[in-house]
Amino acid sequence: MIMSTQLFYESDSRRLDDRNYGLAVQFNQKSTGLSWSNRGLTIDMKIPALGRQIQESVTDIPGRVSLKNGFCLLEGEDHLAGGIVLDATFPLERDVYDAYLSFLDITQNWHLYRIWHYVPFINRETQGIENYRSFCKGRSLAFEHFLGSNFSRKLPAASAVGINDTKLVMYFLAGKTPGMHIENPEQVSAYQYPRCYGPRPPSFARGTCVDVASKRVGYLSGTASIKGHQSVTLEDTADQLYTTLDNMSLIFESMGFVSERHSYGSFFPNGDDYERFFKVYIRHLEDTDYIQSLFSQMIGLREDDRVLYLQSDICRSELNIEIEAIISDRC
Repeated sequence: MIMSTQLFYESDSRRLDDRNYGLAVQFNQKSTGLSWSNRGLTIDMKIPALGRQIQESVTDIPGRVSLKNGFCLLEGEDHLAGGIVLDATFPLERDVYDAYLSFLDITQNWHLYRIWHYVPFINRETQGIENYRSFCKGRSLAFEHFLGSNFSRKLPAASAVGINDTKLVMYFLAGKTPGMHIENPEQVSAYQYPRCYGPRPPSFARGTCVDVASKRVGYLSGTASIKGHQSVTLEDTADQLYTTLDNMSLIFESMGFVSERHSYGSFFPNGDDYERFFKVYIRHLEDTDYIQSLFSQMIGLREDDRVLYLQSDICRSELNIEIEAIISDRC
């Protein structure tokens, strides 16, 4: 049974009810936890924000709040969102395995669009295995147990980055409409990585695209400077950023948000046509100003773009930057 010792940390003990809520994530907080209020579900994250933007809105569509198997859920007619905050024990494999079995049971009648994970001390080792690799093992075993050996075809977009806290955080978005899971032609699918990256490969698609209410939405997984399955351009953070943006562009092209990128120089989804939200994870604080300036230039940053810069360790210790995104048609 999944237990979360700090799932609700508000001083009162109001019952969950049928009122309308949204799901938001607040970074730059003093502690990590999950709470609910009149404004909805809120996950507080002890991860430094490196700019004025500190909040991510996972969904602002109302729904019914409930608690199941340790997960706090927000359920509407066509969507399901939710999250969990666990006091982690190391190695992480058992916690992750149990949490994922509960998660897959909760979402078995839904289509998964996007999953976010924040892994405590992601690059440290416990009993001879890196925490990230232990996390990946637990997640993969749970997928296989619940969905069978061919589970990779159902994997959605996802990310897993570090949090310097003893909390394991997971939140997600799912819906009734099937999504299309996307891979990058210049990368080995994460779930096919060789064993040199750990006892079980990561379990996610490079992106997921879905049409909801006549609006196309693309969820880009955490993307970094990897070609094939190897980390590349490691000598310079700027080169890592260029390679990361190139990988992002390839996935956006597969989603249909970028057309003929090589022939006509179209690199990123046009801000005139699409709403754009980016989360940029930066390992080293001293790289912040340079990355922010360069990233803004490369994507043609607009005033109505939303960009959240966070200081966080990346799943591979040699990588300094990771970027995820949500792109949607303008109404």
